[in-house]
Amino acid sequence: MKTTIYLSTLFMMTMLCFGQSKPENPALTSLVEAERAFARTSLEIGARPSFMKFFADDAVVFRPGPVRYKEAMKDIPLPANPLETSLQWEPLFADVAASGDLGYTTGPSVWTDHSPATRPPYYGFYFSVWKKQSTGEWKVAFDIGTEQPGPYTGSRTFHASTVIERKEPTPASTPEEHIVSLMNAEREFLEAVQKDGALNAFTRYAGKEARVYREGKTPIIGIDSLRAHFSAKPYMSQWNPMFCDVALSGDLGYAYGGYEVAAPATAPDQVEHGFYLRVWKRDGINAWKFVADVTSVLPPPPPPPK
Repeated sequence: MKTTIYLSTLFMMTMLCFGQSKPENPALTSLVEAERAFARTSLEIGARPSFMKFFADDAVVFRPGPVRYKEAMKDIPLPANPLETSLQWEPLFADVAASGDLGYTTGPSVWTDHSPATRPPYYGFYFSVWKKQSTGEWKVAFDIGTEQPGPYTGSRTFHASTVIERKEPTPASTPEEHIVSLMNAEREFLEAVQKDGALNAFTRYAGKEARVYREGKTPIIGIDSLRAHFSAKPYMSQWNPMFCDVALSGDLGYAYGGYEVAAPATAPDQVEHGFYLRVWKRDGINAWKFVADVTSVLPPPPPPPK
């Protein structure tokens, strides 16, 4: 979930900086502007009211498993003062499908408590999938984030994803055929991980700008960084997609589901379980490559009674 707060002056300076580096793609520009409007609204009316405003009716979050946000929150009363805590974030990287109906944004976030309790701030890195509605509005379709070890100190210059130079057009398929194609990529990637190991599978299935998010870690970006990180830590050993959606142009899509991490000889009670979001994009020869991978770890089960 989005989680970030900065001083108002810094926030305004950042917005001005972003305004000078708008992406040239009109669809991407509108997506990033929607995210910035979302962030401003959160500071004006509170986080939850802004989520209700900018989330699609069927938007999904992990709590800890996948739930529809509006359905999960409808019977939970708002706090007496919605601004007692604040949630602030900023998009630093984004991409959008060629059809302009599906995209994603990501960046640092911080949650701050302004109440007398003054709980410590929570620093995070959010990842949101956005989908264009029939009204032409962008709405969040999926929102997830990971906790960070501290405040973000990297560059605040906005970057758009590198434009793909296609050597052949994206296959002209039906929406259902695009979904089948992406689900096949999910299955083939899993088979490659289980057969050849994650480090080898990354060579074939990770995009050049692949971004992997893990709890307590700054985002891991690029194949070389992925190899370095997962040479010391196990990647997912199993996963099962529960949902998949693809842009009308068939070049960008995402899937989410359950996963586990079980290194060789891992005891059953040491197996990591959770849920994942994975975003995919077709490369220049229309092969699916994952460009983002985010996990939400489930807490370990309680010990059996003695």
